[in-house]
Amino acid sequence: MNDDKRSHEASSLRAFFDDQLDHLKNLVSSLSSQLHDQEQQSKEDRQTVESFVDASNSKMRAVDDYADKLREHVRALHNHVLQIADQIPPPVELNLDAFGTDPLVNALFASSNDIDKLFNTDHDVNAFLRAHSQYQVPVMYALLTAGKSEKGTLGIAMQGDMLIREVPQQAVNFSSHKIHAPCTSSAELSVALKEYLFGRVVGLIKQEMTLHMTHEAFKPGDVSYESKVKSLANPDVYLDTLIKYLEVPAKLLSIDRIHFKLSKLGIKLEDGDRQSANEFDIHELTWSNNTRNVLLQIALARLSVC
Repeated sequence: MNDDKRSHEASSLRAFFDDQLDHLKNLVSSLSSQLHDQEQQSKEDRQTVESFVDASNSKMRAVDDYADKLREHVRALHNHVLQIADQIPPPVELNLDAFGTDPLVNALFASSNDIDKLFNTDHDVNAFLRAHSQYQVPVMYALLTAGKSEKGTLGIAMQGDMLIREVPQQAVNFSSHKIHAPCTSSAELSVALKEYLFGRVVGLIKQEMTLHMTHEAFKPGDVSYESKVKSLANPDVYLDTLIKYLEVPAKLLSIDRIHFKLSKLGIKLEDGDRQSANEFDIHELTWSNNTRNVLLQIALARLSVC
């Protein structure tokens, strides 16, 4: 009986230690995974900061701990850009058929000939098509931007069964269409979208900082050593000023989703209007210099390219 009891206690003890060992292994595995994730995040942060410095002003590397000072702000800006990119819908087919069937495409272009003209005259598109045969890449993916303008006008409208003239209306027009980052796949386009947004944000920041530096250079006044030390030509001052620009990422790039119901002539219609219309959503970006443009991802079958 005593032997059975000791055997049972030994078995229970082994089971206890086995459970503890499994638990310890899980803890070690979890900790190792967390450390790996942190190391990977730190590596990505360093790469993003260095890319940011290369694109904005490499002279900031003269500042001690420049990377540490920038890391939090650049990471916040980068994450903000990723959130903006996530709001852009999947690629829209852009071809002659889409002009007749997709309200968004029909509203963006005045005629199907404008689609052909856009692709046939774009340098980046032509270079891409020459480098990739249609058998290798049957579908080209890209980004499309366009400007949107709204203008008050007087036109004709129906009120019940009556035709009314000189009715105040709002005309919506899309112009300055531009193709960006031709790609071979939707996955590649997803990466290109993020790079385009981040690159343009950084480019506009650099442009703004350059304008300030130019203004300082031509501004009459104190030319003493102390004045130069406090100017943007000093990498420390430049870095501190730049960080202030980065404090609110939403001021550098924001996005609005806008719903439209437009007549075939581009006139805004009320919800209850029963005439033939294009009804769609656009995603409009506002940049730090207060310029705005519509952005969408597109897919173009090579056979539709003239």
